Amino acid sequence: TGNLYTHGVGGLLTCFDRKGRILWQRSLTEEFGRISGYGGRTHSPIVDEDLVIISFSNSGWGDQSVPRHRYFAFNKLTGALAWVATPGGKPETITTQATPVTAVINGQRLLIAPNADGWIHAMQARTGEKVWSFHLSKQGLNTSVVVEGTRVYATSGDENLDEATKGRVVCIDGTGKGDVTKTHEIWRASELEAGFSSPLLVDSRLYVLDDSANLCALA
Repeated sequence: TGNLYTHGVGGLLTCFDRKGRILWQRSLTEEFGRISGYGGRTHSPIVDEDLVIISFSNSGWGDQSVPRHRYFAFNKLTGALAWVATPGGKPETITTQATPVTAVINGQRLLIAPNADGWIHAMQARTGEKVWSFHLSKQGLNTSVVVEGTRVYATSGDENLDEATKGRVVCIDGTGKGDVTKTHEIWRASELEAGFSSPLLVDSRLYVLDDSANLCALA
């Protein structure tokens, strides 16, 4: 389309055309009860097919009255709401900044999203229906995942679930259904605190920048 989509700290999701004119705008705070966080943390919107998808923690009305980290998909041309998804439970960290990614795994177009509840949730990108979930951390997740083929790589810098350590890099088999925490972990690297910079995969090496600014390469 040539359009630009922005999400500002004031909670406005705005669509601009090539000349900088506003085509449509949604006030996420007024319409959906978006919860603003400290330090100006916001989630970046992504464009996938005909949708603009944005996530944030909110406490709205009706079935959205309970605070959760939710995902909202809007028509990229009109701004009309297409779907809302609530894949996870209580946010362990109310404000996070991870951007979801889309990938086709086993013929399914998935939205794979690190959540404020410490889980990674995979949803149908066109409908928001949850496909699988993986529990990674006791706190909310701030880094995006990397997907190659059927493998999903994710990082965390906070306390681990099953041992008294902090930080972990995991490789997940993205072909599962339901809770895949105990069934679809391919490998892990614990005590690698990488909670802010998203990983990068180049030539079968996963590059991870930890929270102390050390660059690690995992093969």
